[in-house]
This record gives sequence, C-alpha cells and structure tokens, in this order.
Amino acid sequence: MSTNFWQLLGIEKTTDTAVIRQAYRVKLPLYHPETDPDGFKALREAYESAMNYAKSPETAVDEMTQNSEQAAPQLTEEQIKANEICEAYQALLTDPMRCYNIDEWQKFIGSFYDYPMTVIDSVKWRLLELSYKTTDISESCVKILADNLRWRQQLMTQFTDEYEKYDNYLNNIDRGDLFDYTCLPTTNKTLQNVTIDYIFYAKWLFWERSSENVCAFLAQDTVIYLPDDKKFMLEFSHWYSSANLKNQSILDYALKCIDEGDEDESIIIEWKYIAAIQYTLLEDKQNALQAWLELYYSGHYQQKAESCIAGWCVYFEKNYFPLLVMALNNSYCVAVDKTENYLHTIPQITATTTARLAALENIDEYPKEIIDFVNWALDTNWNYKQVLSTLLLDDGNNRLYRLYRHAIMLRHGNEILLQEILDDQSDDPFEQFILQHLQRQARQHLAWLTKLSPVQEFKAWLFDNNEKAKIPPQFDPDKDGKQVLYGRLWLDRFNDIPDIAKSHLYQSIHYSNMEMFDWSIFLKFNDYYQLPKSPELSVIANNKEAYWQWYRRYLLIVAINWVPLEMAKFLQQENNTFIIEEDNPFKPLIEIFKHGNWQNETELYNLINNDSELINCVLINYPDSIEWYIDSPNYIDFDDIEQKIEQIWTQKLANRDPIYLMLLYIIVLNKPEQKNKLDTMLQNITGDNKELIKIAKALQKNWITPSFDRQKNSYPKQLTKITNLAERCLSSYYGICDDDELETLDRFKNSSDNDLVLRLCASLLIAKNNENGQKLESQSLPKNKWWQFWRWKGRTNIKGFIIQLCCSFIVLGLMNVLNNNFELNSPTFSMICYSIAVTNMVFALKRRFNDIYKGEPLMGFVGEILAYLLFFAPFWISGIKYTNRFGPPVEKATKEKEK
Repeated sequence: MSTNFWQLLGIEKTTDTAVIRQAYRVKLPLYHPETDPDGFKALREAYESAMNYAKSPETAVDEMTQNSEQAAPQLTEEQIKANEICEAYQALLTDPMRCYNIDEWQKFIGSFYDYPMTVIDSVKWRLLELSYKTTDISESCVKILADNLRWRQQLMTQFTDEYEKYDNYLNNIDRGDLFDYTCLPTTNKTLQNVTIDYIFYAKWLFWERSSENVCAFLAQDTVIYLPDDKKFMLEFSHWYSSANLKNQSILDYALKCIDEGDEDESIIIEWKYIAAIQYTLLEDKQNALQAWLELYYSGHYQQKAESCIAGWCVYFEKNYFPLLVMALNNSYCVAVDKTENYLHTIPQITATTTARLAALENIDEYPKEIIDFVNWALDTNWNYKQVLSTLLLDDGNNRLYRLYRHAIMLRHGNEILLQEILDDQSDDPFEQFILQHLQRQARQHLAWLTKLSPVQEFKAWLFDNNEKAKIPPQFDPDKDGKQVLYGRLWLDRFNDIPDIAKSHLYQSIHYSNMEMFDWSIFLKFNDYYQLPKSPELSVIANNKEAYWQWYRRYLLIVAINWVPLEMAKFLQQENNTFIIEEDNPFKPLIEIFKHGNWQNETELYNLINNDSELINCVLINYPDSIEWYIDSPNYIDFDDIEQKIEQIWTQKLANRDPIYLMLLYIIVLNKPEQKNKLDTMLQNITGDNKELIKIAKALQKNWITPSFDRQKNSYPKQLTKITNLAERCLSSYYGICDDDELETLDRFKNSSDNDLVLRLCASLLIAKNNENGQKLESQSLPKNKWWQFWRWKGRTNIKGFIIQLCCSFIVLGLMNVLNNNFELNSPTFSMICYSIAVTNMVFALKRRFNDIYKGEPLMGFVGEILAYLLFFAPFWISGIKYTNRFGPPVEKATKEKEK
C-alpha cells in the first residue's frame, strides 16, 4: 500500500472527519474482504491514518514521515487493473449523467477488451457483488453486464454457499426496470435515487398491502420527479386511482396522452378511465360526468362506469339516485313468440336493483315523494297509491319529477304514456342517459302489452259489447284463474275505457282486484263522480302535455279520496299546478284546500261541510274524522271517542240537534264512573229548557224517545229503533243485535242523508254490539244440543223445540193408551204424566225463548214473549245466530263439532 493514503481514499488532505468517512464508504464496496482481503486491509489502514491526521495533524505528519521509509505492501499489476475496472464501475454507478444510459454501459463493457482475460475473470465477481449491494441500479443495464460476463452460467461453480442469493438477484434483473430510468433528470443523483425508492415502495404496497396503506403512503408530502414514461405513468395513475387520491398532475398527463392519440385504442381507453376518476376526485362535476358517459357508451369499463356514474349522482345529484337505480335495472326478457312461459316476457326488478335501493344510506334526507318512490319500488305489491304525491309533482315544469313519472309509468303507464317515454328527450347529458335506459325498458313493456296473448284475450272480454258477457274463468280471481295475473297487470295501467268495459269490471271483479281502476269504477257506479273523457288524438298531437294533465287530474281525484289531508297540504303549497273546471264536483273542496283559512287538520276538518255523498266519501279517509269512525265501527275505542268529542269534534258537533247529542253522550259515557261527567254534559245541552231536561231524564232512566207532537214529525223513525238498541246493548254485556238489526244500523250509518250525529250513534252501537259479542264468546259457556231437554238455561232451535213438544204429546198419548187398555185409572199416574208433559213443554218454551234472547231488559222481554206466544212465534222465528248469555246456538255447536 502506498504511503499516500489520501490518494487511496480519493480525496485531498483534510481534517474534516465527515469527508473522510464519506470517502471511506464510497471506496468500501470496491474492496470486499472476501474477494480482495489485501485491498480491504489497505483501505482500512488508509482510513485510520486519515482519521489520525484529522485529530492531530502535526503528530500525524511526523509519523507519516517516519513511516514513509517503510514500504507499503505492493499490489500486483493484475490487482491494480482490477481496481481500475471497479473504480470505473463505481464511477459509472454514481454519475447521474451516465448511470442509466445504455450507451455508457456499453462503453464500460467495451473497455474490458483493454484488459487480459485473467483480470476480467478475477474482477467479474467483484462487479456482481458491487451490483448486488448498489441500490437504485438499473436492472436493464445490469442485465447487459450480466450477459456479457456470463454470471448465471458460472454462478453455480463460483458461489456454492450463496448461489440462491445471487440467483434471485439475477432473476430480479431479468424483469427489467420499474420504468424507463433514462427519463429521470441527469443533474442530481439524489433526486434519481429518491424517485426510484419512492416508486419501488409504492409498487410494493400496491401489490402486497391494502388500499389503505397505499393511500396513506401516496398521500404523504414528498418531492419526486415523475418520469415521462407513458407505460409507467399509466400504472402509477392506477395506484392513485385505487387509493382514491386526487392528483392534478396525473389528470394533466392523462389528458395529454389522450390528445396525442399515438397509442393503441385500449391504452387510450385506460387513460380516459384515469381521467374520469381524477375528474371525479377533483370534483369537476361536468367533466367527470362527460368522461364516465363517454366510457360507458364506448363499451369499455361499462360496469365500472355505471358504478361511478351512480357515485357521481350520489355526490352531485343525490335526488336523482333512486331514479338512476331504477333506470339501470336490466331485466332480460324473452321475445313473446319464443316462449310458452309468458312471465319471461315481462321485465322484472332485478336483485341488483332491489339491493341498491334497499342499501340507500340516509334515506330520511330525501324528499318525502322520493322516499315514497323507493318504498313503492321495494314493495312487492307495487300499489300505485304509494306514489300519488310523486306523480302529482310532475306539472310539466320539473324535469326531475318528470323522469320519476316515467320510471313509475314503466309499471303503471298505458301504451300512450309508455310512448311518451320513448318520445321524450333532454339536453342535459345525465338526464338523457337516464332517459335512454328508461326508454329501453319502455320498449320491453310495450312489447308484451301489445303482443301477449293472455292480455289480448282479457281486453277482448273487457271491451265486449255484450253487457252479459261473463269474465273468462282463467281471469276470474274468485276462481283462482291461471291467468289472473295478466289481467291485473293490464288493469294496473289506468286508461280511459268505455262504459261497457267499466260495467264488466263492476259486475265481475272486486274493487281490490281492479288495481288502478278501483276509484274510477267506485265513483262512477255510486254516482259520486264521472271522470271526464281523455283528450282526442288531435288534441294530444298539438299539446303533448294534454294527455298527462288529464291523467294527472284523475290521480288528483284518487288522492283526494284516498289521502285527503295530505292532498290538502299539497294543494295549499302547490296551489297553481292544477286547473279544475268550474262544474267539477270537487271544485269547492279543492278551493277550501287551496285558499281556506286553516293551519292544521282540525281547522280544515271544521271547514268542510259534509253535504253530499261525494264529500262523505272523501271524509271517510280523513284522519280522526267522525265519518272515519262511522265507516269503521270495528276500530272504535270508546275512550278514544270521548277524547275526540272533547278535543277535535267540538266545533263539528256545535249547533247539532240536542236530543241527538244527548243520545250520543249517553252511549259514549255509559260506565258508572262516568255518571257525573254525563250529568254535566247533559246539563250543558239542556240548559234551562224544561222539555229537554225531561227528555234527558227519560233517556237516562228508561230510554224513552221523545213523543210530543212537535217532535213526532221532525225526527226520523229510526230514532226509536236506535234508542231501543242502545238500551239493549248498554244495559248489560249480553245485549246483542240480530242480523236484521245490524243491517238496519249499517244502512242508516252509511247514508249521508241522515244526521251525522245519529249516524255516529248507529256506528257506536255496532261497535258496542261487537264488544258485547266478544265478551260472550270469551266466556266458557256450555255448548247447546237440541236433545238436552233438561237444560233450563240451554238453547234449542225450532227442530229441537218441536221434537221436545212431541215428546210431551207422546207421554200424554201413552197415558191415554195405558188408561184405556189396562184400566189404570189411577189419579196418581195421570198426575205424574201430566206433570212430566207440562214440565217438558215449559222447558221447551224456555229453551226456545233463550234461543231468541238478545239481552233485552226483563220487562221488555216479557212483553215480547207474550206477543210471541200470541202469534205462535216459537214455531217460526229464527234464533240468534250468535252466542248470547245462554251459550252458542245449536247450529254453531254442531258445526264446530263437525270441524
């Protein structure tokens, strides 16, 4: 080793220890202790000498002078040349101008011709070790060196112990560089190394770790140089996209590659995909949509584009999202003429669409009309009444609700409305995208509506001019016809049909099976309302909105009848969206909805005067209305009625007939603990009027109806009937009504011509009768048999009564036969026979009267018994068909036994 250790370290004389250490680190790879132990030892001594000099320059100079005479170990010529090659290689690797240049590597390899083969053979493995230990080296360049020095061919003989390590390394360089390293800047080696390390680690994370790890790494602030290598940049862009990280530089590069257009179409599509993602991440609304739509229409990345368009919609146009999900529903349908299973021709909601709608997040944040749309779509019944409010919002000025109308009409629209979907266009690209998918489905629905044979057969019957035409059995819901579904599917698409068709529906099908025609038929055949005719084709041709506005007015009528309070609130807010003819029966009610002075449902209810069958029909569905309770006696709760009278119906009941009001309060407040409250209410009604006080006392005590002349002509005859039934039902829990009485009450309460309060009383009596009947049914009363002659508290029918009487006559007949033929003229025997016969007859009469007992008070029932006996009523009057205080009827007990 030369005494000039500074030359060996490759630096000038210095006392800076940092410079010395750096020089030592640079030279260290050139002198591996295993391949060049002498060189490594000399380098170590040079390093130690330099560090000694840095610590004490004067002492080190003296020692150097003394030691200069001592010759360092001399290197052989072969070692010197080998060191020259290694130094040249090290210089190549550390030079940013040359380290990734293939030509420079070729020049380095060409320099091997200047050295003997023995030198090359000795240095080749030092070069392999140096390459292995060098980071950020170009694998492509090292591959050239490896091929030239034949590392792989001789690896087994040179490194028996470390063969696997170097073999893996050679396999690695066979894969080439991460990117084109020549694209890196040639001015700064550190920047080159940092860029390669960053990209290498990012790639490793992308393939070996989760997207969250990739996102966390790429999101860190750093300075690197993005090489102009299109292949790598495409891969790098995918890393960013998978991590959902926005990057303007990536977007700019993608747009540049798209504009240049010098690559294959598949690569251009990839760049368009990257651009679409970056537009979305950068929240560039219009460009993002345009990019995704272009990808979708290109046929590439369709599923991804569809998903991203949905994501774009959620972020930018949330109210369109449920609509978009329905538009993207893709149900495969078989052509009508290619299958015998007709269901396969009708589009269905796919599981994907259902799952998307069911998974909607924060659905409560959507407007109510859109929530109704989602619930309707998820409901297997698809009841059109669920989306009435959504349809009514389409007044021709709101594109959003027009599209929602189209989506609903796929299920409920007739041929005209389906054709309107096909004819519709939009200048907005997103709306046009939705429209195109709705139009695809509309064509599917038109196909089966116009060509499916069961549908045509159903229409043939429906439009048959023969008024007596019976519904074909296959379409009859009551007979479980096999093709009922196809008839109902057609009926679920409302249309203007002739009167003969309406008549067929009314005569053959229940309202519940009429689908969208239910209210139209109900209103017509009850003479409540006649729907105007639909506009002529010539009118529709001049005004494309004419048919929909006619259809919408029908939906308004349905909605007013179905949910009057909701429609009142809707019309109050949207009071200019409907034009109603002056002669329309609903006009006064709609005017109250629009312009009436009301703030809540009670105030609105008090403004509506129930003066017609039509208004009564509407109020039946008004929440907490008197009409609702009149129509639904099975849901009456007397405590609830008491609260309604005090809180909600006060104004509605004001100025009503005092006698009717007294009867109402007596029925409602019939419990002993309510007596004081009843007295107070009656006193408020009667005031100081002596006649009314007298009537109130009579009603309370004996249920006696008014009888003085002034009132005879002003009160309906049913008043007496109602008071009598009230006396029976309220006197005890076993007071019940027979079928004729219940039918009378039902007719009375359903007629809007009768007084509202009396109708409510009739409904309350039906409710009380049901309550008493349930109490009787719940008791463990013995079952009655016609042959149970001994049961004083039993029941018997006419058959059992006659048989039991016949038994008495048989006893008397036997007595006469025995007396005449056997001369048993014993008074005792005769007395016994008469006693048995009479007792049996009394029991028969008692059991028969038990059978017709309705729970009347004792005096009234005794009077009825005397009247019945006078006209031999036990022989022809039918018993009560329900359970009374003496148990179930004989027929019912027999049927239960048979079951």
